Amino acid sequence: MRSLVLKLGLVAMLVFSVFRLDLPVVNAGVMMMNWESPTAYPLSSVFMLSSSDGWAVGWPGTIIHWNGTDWSNVTGPTTEFLWSVFMVGSNDGWAVGNEGVIIHWDGNNWRTFASPTSHNLGSVFLLSAVDGWTVGSQGAIFHWDGSSWRNVTSPTTQGLGTVFMVSSNDGWAVGGDFGTGTIIHWDGVKWSNFASPTSFQLGSMFMVGSADGWAVGSNGIIIHWDGSNWSNVTSPTTDLLTSVFMVSPSDGWAVGPYGTIIHWDGTGWNNVTSPTRRSLYSVFMVGSNDGWAVGDVGTTIRWTGTAWVSEFPVFLVLPLFFIATLVTLKICRRLKRTKTSTSRALVFFL
Repeated sequence: MRSLVLKLGLVAMLVFSVFRLDLPVVNAGVMMMNWESPTAYPLSSVFMLSSSDGWAVGWPGTIIHWNGTDWSNVTGPTTEFLWSVFMVGSNDGWAVGNEGVIIHWDGNNWRTFASPTSHNLGSVFLLSAVDGWTVGSQGAIFHWDGSSWRNVTSPTTQGLGTVFMVSSNDGWAVGGDFGTGTIIHWDGVKWSNFASPTSFQLGSMFMVGSADGWAVGSNGIIIHWDGSNWSNVTSPTTDLLTSVFMVSPSDGWAVGPYGTIIHWDGTGWNNVTSPTRRSLYSVFMVGSNDGWAVGDVGTTIRWTGTAWVSEFPVFLVLPLFFIATLVTLKICRRLKRTKTSTSRALVFFL
């Protein structure tokens, strides 16, 4: 029996040492922020209304909600892959995905909404409850006017991965298929093609303002808008960048596969230590000291202001810690008995 306990303990300590690689970095106040992802499905998009109210969506129709303490599964009306979620408020939100699926949150339930297309939809953005946009495959563009989603003439047949609106008469969308870095612009009347500095596919963008914006994509491509032109910016990675989010003109983040995380400090983009090796598909910052990124296998990681930390699986760690403690006690008792026996032998010898 003792032998079995010791073996279990050694296994527990080995597993514990392995899983420590994905536990949060030790920082003041961080270790108490325990949470666990409720899903093992990939999460493609995250949107935070505040530090205590957020949503993430993914495959197959997965929807999870953050209440300030933990993430939990929320029943959804579809099994299609959901690519993007955008919340206008706590009682008004949208998510879009494959086969033209559009779903709406009314504060109580997510419900399927009439869609004008069967194209895959990759991004949704709302300026208000009555003004929104969604884009997708083959250059599909649709506008929300408060009552229905309607088709809008597109200047491209290239897939569009992200749409971002600065105002009702200033908006951008990026995308591209293989060998193209498509950029289009909305001027309040129509969408038009815009000169792109890259042939790499663009997958995500964020506009700080009308004269300051960023877009990222394949091969680690990063481009910047200065109010007149889009231009290439030096990137610290050649990995695909899947999502970018700017807190301010001098504070921004982008993520990608293999746990890639890079940060903009106002002068350059730099690699940042990541707590995971899993692919990250979306990043959203609540502020300079709080943000989330989500990705493959239900991965959720959080920015604390000093480090990115991964979830803390208490259900796994506590039992392992308990077993490891028992093993330590067993070893201590054996050492104590050995020491006592040695002392007795010395007394007898003398």
